[in-house]
Order: sequence, then C-alpha cells, then structure tokens
Amino acid sequence: MSKQRILYIEDNDDNFRLVERILKRMDIELDRAKTAVAGIQMAQSQPYDLILTDILLPDNSIQEAHTQLLHPLRQVIGPHVPLVALTAHAFHFDEAFLLANGCDYFVAKPLHVVEFETLIERLLKPEA
Repeated sequence: MSKQRILYIEDNDDNFRLVERILKRMDIELDRAKTAVAGIQMAQSQPYDLILTDILLPDNSIQEAHTQLLHPLRQVIGPHVPLVALTAHAFHFDEAFLLANGCDYFVAKPLHVVEFETLIERLLKPEA
C-alpha cells in the first residue's frame, strides 16, 4: 500500500516546516507549492489524498482568495478530495465564507498539533 500524499500550498517556510514535521511523524508524504498558481498546477499533475492551503499567498489577496485559489483548486481536485484552509488571518475570513467557497475545513494558525493530527487522521481514514 502506498503512502498517503498531501499537497500543502504555503509560502512561509516556518509554517511549512511545522506541518512537514507533523506529517512525517504520521508517515504521510508531503509536497509543497509556494503560490496559488503552482499549487493548482501541482494538483492538476498528480492525485493527492488531501490539500492543505494557506489563504493569503504571494499571488493573491484576501479579496481574490476565492476566485484565484479556492474555486480553481476545487475544480481541479473535484468534490472528493478534502480541501483544508490554514490561515493566520482568521479575523479576515469567516469560516462560513471559506466553506461556501470550496473548503471542507478551516484551521486557524497557530496550529494546535493534537487537533491538527486528529483532523488529518479523520480526513485520510478510508471509508468503512
């Protein structure tokens, strides 16, 4: 059985390294894109079991997040791949807005490691 694979769209190196350490302990492969455009291209080029994405990236703004990142990403990955928004800018985003615009879950940074691990395990668990 092959390892599960996650794409994390994140431009901040420290945030990426934290998630990388968590997922490595969970024996999950992790790929990284630093921009919305690169993330969408990577999601088109290979299948992922789950997508994690920051909302504010170098190539989009708060106002553009849903049109330049979330909607295009959801179109590429389809309805069955979980899409999780991770952002330190929680005060800019209403969870209902993110959920209505393609995200399945919303996680505010800084991450609570145990809660994050629990969410990842739940999302990657095979359907019974």
